Amino acid sequence: MAVVKLTYFKNRGIAELIRYIFAYGGQEYEDERIAQDDWLALKPDTPLGSMPYVVLENGVVYSEGTSIARYFAEKFNIRGRTAEEKLHSDMIVDLIRADLTPMFIEMFFEKNDDKLKNLRQNTQEKVDTWFQMVEDRHIKGHNSVLESGFSWADIALFNFINDYCPKFEVAVDEKFEKIHTIAAAVKKKPTIAAWIEKRPKTPW
Repeated sequence: MAVVKLTYFKNRGIAELIRYIFAYGGQEYEDERIAQDDWLALKPDTPLGSMPYVVLENGVVYSEGTSIARYFAEKFNIRGRTAEEKLHSDMIVDLIRADLTPMFIEMFFEKNDDKLKNLRQNTQEKVDTWFQMVEDRHIKGHNSVLESGFSWADIALFNFINDYCPKFEVAVDEKFEKIHTIAAAVKKKPTIAAWIEKRPKTPW
């Protein structure tokens, strides 16, 4: 029987949110990791000329990492129980994926030390500002973003704190106790902990 196939570079990067969701939901999949040098040959045949991309069981291929993650979050019932909760969880995920992640990607490719320093400072200021708003206004559950419990927004927060921030030397202040509590709860989930233990060791 055909299985899902996820294709990305040989690191965690922007595909790791998908892998965490796969781990949580018990999704069987082929974790294809390609070398940077092989990308140009593959690029023309991908849906949008970007990675990650996923091949579903029916053979249809889709790009856009956040859209893929959203699809599987919906499949595993971790987007929220109501339309409004789904909007709430999507808001947090998009804050991380659409607003903050591009700053980290810009830092990844910047070679000038002075420009990199300025980018890091700007990113840190954005993290401090936005996470204060999340902490104060948008954590509705005890150990979760949503009042109804665990969602992909929790995974996205954990992914950001655990995988992105250490790589790029950006901190999430310990004063954001609710956010750190959520991240700690995600890390303790057995299937996610098992994935972290067995996944390939990469810089980020």
